[in-house]
Amino acid sequence: MSERHELTTFQKGEILALAPHFSHAEIGSQLSIPRRTISDFIDRFETRQSIENLPRPGRPRKTFNTTDNWLVRNAESESRIPFKELTNTLNIDISTRTLRRRLQEAGIRKWRAVKWPLLTEEHAKQRQLWAKLHRHWTPEQ
Repeated sequence: MSERHELTTFQKGEILALAPHFSHAEIGSQLSIPRRTISDFIDRFETRQSIENLPRPGRPRKTFNTTDNWLVRNAESESRIPFKELTNTLNIDISTRTLRRRLQEAGIRKWRAVKWPLLTEEHAKQRQLWAKLHRHWTPEQ
């Protein structure tokens, strides 16, 4: 099934300009728009006398496309920090759930940041010494 798109204002104007001269099927073939879309738009225009779409239900998005792109770019480059820290770093007032949704829309599965063990110089020396002492061990030992 193909993805659905809204008619642009320009397309709506073209349809209205061609409507008195051509059939709905001819307009559809000229503009590469399905005939049913043409018919529905003309019927709505005649009923409402307006080319504007009715408002849709639901809360408006808190982020825009440019913000979403910026989030994705930063999440890809800063893959080791957690979501909450990423929102604080970017100084965007969105929840971590919203951030996850935006990244998921972009096809990114972000994971929880890896917590690295805190090794000091002393720890590293002790580990190296242990490895040197046990380098000749066999798998049975």
